[in-house]
Amino acid sequence: MWDKVSLLFWFVMGTIFGSFANVLIYRPIAGLKLTEPRFSVCPSCRKRIAWYDNIPILSFIILRGRCRHCDAKISVRYPLVELIFGVSFLINHVLFPLDVALLTDAIFVASVPAIFTDLKLMLLPDYTWITVLVSAFLINVLHFRGSMFLDVFGALISLGILIVLKMKYRDGIGEGDLFLLPVYSFAVGFSFMPLLLFGASLGGMVYSLLSKNRVIPFGPFIIIFGYSLLFVRLILSI
Repeated sequence: MWDKVSLLFWFVMGTIFGSFANVLIYRPIAGLKLTEPRFSVCPSCRKRIAWYDNIPILSFIILRGRCRHCDAKISVRYPLVELIFGVSFLINHVLFPLDVALLTDAIFVASVPAIFTDLKLMLLPDYTWITVLVSAFLINVLHFRGSMFLDVFGALISLGILIVLKMKYRDGIGEGDLFLLPVYSFAVGFSFMPLLLFGASLGGMVYSLLSKNRVIPFGPFIIIFGYSLLFVRLILSI
């Protein structure tokens, strides 16, 4: 039976990783290295942010959404991402065994920043597909070993489809998609793979129509539908 301390612990852990995810989102978009500067700084005045001004969610509320040094506005994206991560971690650890919850947490941490970077820069970080692949493999070994062959087959089918599309529409499919879609296809399993292909394609087409852009960032839609279908698979099976 979950007690209030356990629920609070996983929510807080989620917000901490959400704060880390904000770094993974902001720095590539700002043209900065992930390791430099070593400390968080204000994007406006470039002054170092003290630890007590970097507490997830709470610091934003205390500072009223402004930098302590230069009074510049802090994007509401920061507390929203932290809140979303806190809720996600909480739900995962309430619904799933500890091993599955930790692995889905890892997938979430690695995937959410890629949504922002792909939309802004058409860039999918390598750590995203690597984390999804390793986490999905461990989940399969622990809980879906009997269907692993079919799941690998489904991933290969999705890879083959992308390769054909890449050959036909060279600028329409990014290299990052060639890695991301197969590993998410493996994660969701053979049965859900067609839904992933359909959902990601539909999302990309809707985005293209609304933005009137021929170059479509498929990564966000692969991630959104992939993580959602993985969640459904786990709910139905564990």
